[in-house]
Amino acid sequence: MTLNAQQAVLSCQALNKTYTEGPQKVQVLANINFEIFPSDRIAIIGSSGSGKTTLLNMLGGLDLPTSGKVELAGKDYAQLNQKQRGQLRNQHLGFVYQFHHLLAEFTALENAAMPLLIAGKSMQEAKAQALKLLEKVNMAARAEHKPAELSGGERQRVALARALVTNPSCVLLDEPTGNLDQQTAAQVQELIKELAENSGTAFVIVTHDTDLAKQQNRVLRLDKGQLLVA
Repeated sequence: MTLNAQQAVLSCQALNKTYTEGPQKVQVLANINFEIFPSDRIAIIGSSGSGKTTLLNMLGGLDLPTSGKVELAGKDYAQLNQKQRGQLRNQHLGFVYQFHHLLAEFTALENAAMPLLIAGKSMQEAKAQALKLLEKVNMAARAEHKPAELSGGERQRVALARALVTNPSCVLLDEPTGNLDQQTAAQVQELIKELAENSGTAFVIVTHDTDLAKQQNRVLRLDKGQLLVA
């Protein structure tokens, strides 16, 4: 779903996350405020344990903040029940992980079509739309292959197609090039840039890959719970 270019896809307001470990309280995220707009490409970097994945889970509504709020398409996750959050995610968000999480028993086409089937589309409609996305990521020729028959880079391209098949406002990526060689990682980055420019989709990329981070139009660093301009 395409939003107005001036409307934030995702926003965090005074976001805090604290975990209790025995008698201690550990603050992972502290008073984070930022907005993500259509076509944004944002890299979030930081040392291991700095809270990058926790922040990504908050942005995706997979975890709720201790205080403050996260809004997706103007709706506060905390004001929605679990089913409503799931519907909002399915409409506006795509996810890509370091490990592609493709379903081994299904073809590339069936994997890419899965979010549409979950949303209630017919198999015929879902596959037709998924094939268009596989064409965008140069994987149409491999549509009938299962994940075991694909290279690491090919699997990640299918994962990107699956994330984009619902025409989301934003895609969240957790170390998307972590298992790829340098050349394949560069291809994935070019694909992200092209998709952001052509479709208006925003991309938020959590990464340790400094080369990947530098190629985004904003780089933010998590340090001691604070989100800073890198």
